[in-house]
Amino acid sequence: MKQTGRKNKGDARFFWYKVFSGERLFGIKRHNNLHLYGRRNVWFLYPYKKVRQAQERRDNDSKRIMGFWEFMDGSEKYYPYFYEKYADAIRQVLWITKSVGNFEVVLIPKSSPDDKNILERVCREIVKKERFILGTAFDGSDLLVRTKRLSPVHSGGVHSVGEIAKNMKVSRPLKSKRIILLDDLVFSGRTDLACRKLLNEAGAEEIFTICMYGYNRSVK
Repeated sequence: MKQTGRKNKGDARFFWYKVFSGERLFGIKRHNNLHLYGRRNVWFLYPYKKVRQAQERRDNDSKRIMGFWEFMDGSEKYYPYFYEKYADAIRQVLWITKSVGNFEVVLIPKSSPDDKNILERVCREIVKKERFILGTAFDGSDLLVRTKRLSPVHSGGVHSVGEIAKNMKVSRPLKSKRIILLDDLVFSGRTDLACRKLLNEAGAEEIFTICMYGYNRSVK
């Protein structure tokens, strides 16, 4: 892309030109590897079909994709790789949508109240390390709480948005009205809708969901 006009390095216009022309700046990469589906702000890095393709291949990229499940089980081997994936996705989404200001980084809870979630660690580290992008950020890893176990959709459970919402609660007042929701996989989209319903009722005004994998048949 040819530069036009005056764009000195100290000029804000130069900064935005660098970002949206696709050049890497302050850790921000081109955003053409992100996927947005439906009319909600739900972003994911890989279509779920890529997981199936990775099962058939043996190259390094496929091994990392399959390593996501080890990461979710708490493996340190893949933690740096997937932490950076989540952090970079947040950087890209906020620049794409031109969102600025305070955020609370919140987790979509696991299917059971007793399940541990490695994304709690991701959430805490993003709040500490990504303040340049997020502004004043708050740790919301304890905000949404599952009160009863529900079998996930990808394991055969079929639940309505209302039923899922009844089995979760917002544990405390929001610290910000702008929310970044982190999840591993959006399959049907109903859990995401239930979380958004609860957060909107609690006073949230802008919600972004960022996950690693998205399934093509997810709720629009």
